[in-house]
Amino acid sequence: MAESDVSVKDTNGDSRSHIPEDLLHFIRRDTYSLLVKGFAGTGKTTLALTILNVLGIKNNFFYISTRISPKQLFQYYPWLKDFIEQSKPQGTSLARDHEVMSSFEDARLDEPESLFERITNQLMDIKSPIIIIDSWDAIASFMDREARLNNERVLQTWRERAGAKLIFISEQPADTTLDFLVDGIVELKQSYYNSVKMRQIFLQKLRGTRIKRPSYLYTLENSIFHSFAPYRPIKFEPRRRSTAHVSKLSTGDNIGSGYPMLDASLGSGFPKKGVVLLELDSHVNMTIAMIFLQRIVSNFVSSGSPVLLHPINWMEPSSILRFFETSIPAGKKSLFKILSPGKNQSSNQLFATLAKMKQRHRDKLVLNIMWADAMQSIYGARRVRDGMKNILSRILAPADLSIAVLTHSHEDILELVSEISNIHLRFMMIDDTLFLQSLVPSSNLYSLVFDRQSQMTLMPVV
Repeated sequence: MAESDVSVKDTNGDSRSHIPEDLLHFIRRDTYSLLVKGFAGTGKTTLALTILNVLGIKNNFFYISTRISPKQLFQYYPWLKDFIEQSKPQGTSLARDHEVMSSFEDARLDEPESLFERITNQLMDIKSPIIIIDSWDAIASFMDREARLNNERVLQTWRERAGAKLIFISEQPADTTLDFLVDGIVELKQSYYNSVKMRQIFLQKLRGTRIKRPSYLYTLENSIFHSFAPYRPIKFEPRRRSTAHVSKLSTGDNIGSGYPMLDASLGSGFPKKGVVLLELDSHVNMTIAMIFLQRIVSNFVSSGSPVLLHPINWMEPSSILRFFETSIPAGKKSLFKILSPGKNQSSNQLFATLAKMKQRHRDKLVLNIMWADAMQSIYGARRVRDGMKNILSRILAPADLSIAVLTHSHEDILELVSEISNIHLRFMMIDDTLFLQSLVPSSNLYSLVFDRQSQMTLMPVV
């Protein structure tokens, strides 16, 4: 799956991962009623349509819209047209087209009585195993309390008899009238984290299903509901990885990272002769930085450009080499060099190595990656702030792009490197979920999504 093209299915061709596992288990039951709560703009309609996709229901459903027309629905959710089209056999007639479109009911001007009658008729129709009412508030608001409660009980009875699935959408989270009747309740909320919008789904009730995790963060990217799984530690081990993500390295004054979405938010990528600060928050494992850098290294080496990496002191250079070589073309492995760590490593040695690489590859770009350990050894030799800046500037001069990897435990040089950096990226853990954000320049959050081969893609939180 291309990172810039988030389709209805995930990287493994499986659409089920778009919704939380517990909710998935619940909606695959033969019959149930589900209440989806949330204020306007939280993604209730998106979740309901994603459920249709997850269940593979393409024609035997009934979608009642009291807010927008079916035409608008297809405009706002362009993937829906392709999804529905898949249910049509070749040579589909106009009558068949009408039958599919009639599954979407424009009920904006309907009277509650006639609309309620239409819903019960659909529940008696074996061709309509799932009915979505978007929203129930618009219908219920025209009924008095007694009539509403009676009608809701009738719907539940007919739903059970028909073996159907019934989804109510409500924009009144505080209204608990339906809570005791329905089998499941989920609520969608949105808040802000450091001025960035975050969305969260709460699994409040799933009758007959054990709720192992009550909340998940999610995104509405490409008009699809996609929840994020909590992070599970990834082993740092060599594994053959695809080079399909390799893209053009340089465009004008910018260098591509290999992550199209990130490049777009940065303004076409990293600036040439620039410094990128890659900061890891507490609880973010160093392996995450390695996996992130792997595609950047692969992009450079595959383009014939050399890379120098000064790694963490406690990591064996041979292990790091085996890890990165899995995504490097066999004939270009000599372009990737690891500078063995050591207590006596000096800035002159780093500068000399970079200068030599640049001299050998004059028409190519040179990437320099420095871990905090290397910078601390230099900093320890000279603690004068201005002197440290001069030393770093001298080391970074031969490189066309330098990436400095630091954690919060390196506060003594974090601020200093931040001052000389053109780009500041931060990996962070929010609600047990991994995210990447560009602090300079400012960007939205990106969730880190890993496939079965531990390859990383970025998905924007919108």
